[in-house]
Amino acid sequence: MVEEHTWLRKSSWNEKDEYYTPAILVKAIIPYLKCNPKTSDLPLEKITIWCPFDTENSEFVLCLREAGFNVIYSHLWAGQDFFEYEPEEEYHYIVSNPPFTLKLKVFERLFELGKPFAMVMGLPILNYQEVGSFFLRHQRNNRNLQLLIVNKKVSFDGNTASFNNSYFCWNVLENDIVFHHLENNNSRKHYVPSRMFQDAEGRCEE
Repeated sequence: MVEEHTWLRKSSWNEKDEYYTPAILVKAIIPYLKCNPKTSDLPLEKITIWCPFDTENSEFVLCLREAGFNVIYSHLWAGQDFFEYEPEEEYHYIVSNPPFTLKLKVFERLFELGKPFAMVMGLPILNYQEVGSFFLRHQRNNRNLQLLIVNKKVSFDGNTASFNNSYFCWNVLENDIVFHHLENNNSRKHYVPSRMFQDAEGRCEE
């Protein structure tokens, strides 16, 4: 029997649930955050985004700040457990790439927090019955899953990716399914690694 998550383990950069999202995929969500009617009356610098699985060199933190947003971040490395921690500062959105193996626990926590969110996740999780049942249950409570689907299989390590990573959202998109064009898939000659690798390498040297 093939183990449930074999497709991800074979195709991901890191086997310990640390997948560092490249800038090209982070930038895909930015236009939708900028035009969301929930915060359209605020200047960008007053819109606060919490990145809960990130460090200072995460592309989410860097790219969202470069776009003009106010960004706060947290990470388990700093003792900030997403399931127990919430920033004291008021925030409007939660955006990140969560640990795959904790996906349903993460989404449950996100719905409990009640803030609009956008999480990078592999589309193949929709093949799992438990995932469909989970989102159906929340749909019955008026929490409809939204998908921002990019048209490239974005690479996290420079090699050709075997599956599509896109955004699983709630209260972020105008429509429940939106397709988004990317110029390239971040592989081979187009590869630009996430700057968050700097933080991971620093931890290894400690």
